[in-house]
Amino acid sequence: MTTTKAFVAESSKVELKAGAFTLLKLCMPELDADAIDSLLCERIAKAPEFFRNTPIVIDLTQSDVKMEESDLAVAVGAIRGYGLIPVGVRGGSKAFQEQAKLLELAVFSDTRRAARKASPKKPRTTPSSMPVATKVVDTPVRSGQRVYAQGDLVLLAPVSSGAEVVANGSIHAYTAIRGRVLAGVRGDEQAAIFCKDLRAELVSIAGRYKVSEDLEARFMGRLVRVTLLGDALVFNKL
Repeated sequence: MTTTKAFVAESSKVELKAGAFTLLKLCMPELDADAIDSLLCERIAKAPEFFRNTPIVIDLTQSDVKMEESDLAVAVGAIRGYGLIPVGVRGGSKAFQEQAKLLELAVFSDTRRAARKASPKKPRTTPSSMPVATKVVDTPVRSGQRVYAQGDLVLLAPVSSGAEVVANGSIHAYTAIRGRVLAGVRGDEQAAIFCKDLRAELVSIAGRYKVSEDLEARFMGRLVRVTLLGDALVFNKL
């Protein structure tokens, strides 16, 4: 069960809560408006409704390129031109992050890079190294609802279109999934998705994803296992 801290104004129904949300990331080594335009044109043509008004983060954690002041504004304009909503940036230089603040974008901390600098010789561990209880859901997940599991997630009831199921570990669905299914969201590349009746709008493991338009018809409506090999999702019928 996910716990949150709530700050409630006295004699008021207004609450301020911490929450977890799944955001798309646009990862690139440098801000290239032409490359952004090419990528988004291709992806959105395949699934226009999926990307419409979708929040997105510009991720430059792998970039050491010095950028001009206008670069971020041009990139943000290109992204908004395709109907997506840039909400923040991650990584980049201090000057780049100052540009983001001027454009009223959030600056997300690069916790992974900070951890690497603090302990460069620390052995690599996986998110699953600490045991977490499996979450079992036995009621339908309706459109607009979101279910999150800190470990593995077991689904015993259908997931409707427009719903989202998310897990740090693997996901086991013993019924149909028509919404979004995201496993290994904290970077666990060993996570997998097992689904009795795959009809998902989006399938993702450790940030790599495919939308329904990219899924092969031979896997739809079938008993399927999805794993990650390198940067590619691998589908196998069971």
